[in-house]
Amino acid sequence: MRIGIFTDTFTPQINGVTSILEELDRVLTHQGHQVYIFAPAYSRAQRKDDGRVFRFPALTAYFHKDSRIVIPYDRRAFSVFPKLDVVYSHTPVSMGLLAIRVARKYGLPHVHTYHTLFTEYLHYLPRLIRPTRRMAERMSAAFCNRCDAITTPSQAMKEELLRYGVHKPIHVLPFGVDIEPFERPIRVDARSVLGLAPDECFLLYAGRLGTEKNLHFLLRAFRRLLDRWPGPHPLRLVLAGGGPHQPIFEQYAQELQLGDRVLFTGFIPREDLVDYYRAADLFVFASKTETQGLVLMEAMAAGLPAVAVRAMGVTDVVFDGETGVLVPEDEQSFVQAVLELLQDPQRRKRLGENARARARQMSIQHSVAKLLDIFAQLK
Repeated sequence: MRIGIFTDTFTPQINGVTSILEELDRVLTHQGHQVYIFAPAYSRAQRKDDGRVFRFPALTAYFHKDSRIVIPYDRRAFSVFPKLDVVYSHTPVSMGLLAIRVARKYGLPHVHTYHTLFTEYLHYLPRLIRPTRRMAERMSAAFCNRCDAITTPSQAMKEELLRYGVHKPIHVLPFGVDIEPFERPIRVDARSVLGLAPDECFLLYAGRLGTEKNLHFLLRAFRRLLDRWPGPHPLRLVLAGGGPHQPIFEQYAQELQLGDRVLFTGFIPREDLVDYYRAADLFVFASKTETQGLVLMEAMAAGLPAVAVRAMGVTDVVFDGETGVLVPEDEQSFVQAVLELLQDPQRRKRLGENARARARQMSIQHSVAKLLDIFAQLK
């Protein structure tokens, strides 16, 4: 099958969508499918495609320097469009609109994956061009209703789209992770890199450092946790990742007098991050804006149980009492759950084993098989 993936974000930009696209490309290609990726160029040098990845000219978004506003015109890519069997979009913006045009012109089935709860990311847009929440919902519905089928990473996201007014078929299809990297020998001694003692406990958060990730809550909860921590071993919180609001969180950690109890690592390559998951004692997650929570799946693949705020997307990944613990957005409840797990190694081990088993069942290979079934139903 010749599959055309249309996206407004791709390497070298680092985010969950890019990670998923790289995995999809790898698995689909390995299975013998021809995958063409139509994505923005992040530099002039990238305009030279390799015959399979077509980089479209793009402008840097002045309100978010990592993002690109794509100019959806490329003669070389246009010659490939008639050869496609299916159009598969991952954005409702510029490249998504191009995907609609291509599907209509050549009579191709068009599947769209709705990754992001856009209503929670409107604050990144300047006020002059920022739509209201209701306008964003209507625009999302208008786009989805021009596709043939939609996939969402969670049941909650499906229900959200139905509320927006989407009437096309919606399939719940979370994209798992490739568990193979989590089963290879450890390459990075994360504790040594972080300067932690062998007996020191550390909680891990991985992901982008943006205000929508609810990290203010996580830092306040950690402050409470330190006040109640009985020891005897020291306790740290490691925030693995970078993002536009990292300075805000560093300042907030200082205000909470957390000192060196909180470590900001900056960006960590995924091949190294695998070993951070495996070195940690517990994964902690407070975001309420996830449509899937890819980092939660990565933690599960590493056998690392999570304490997470019960929210959309999270409940489709973390199963309370089986692979981790879900709590309301309440600092005291969050702290209590973390304390209980840190003080109960046997329960933590059992949850970790269950999490690893569940991650195998939700692997990227399993997800791709379901995706191909959706494609086949539309042909």
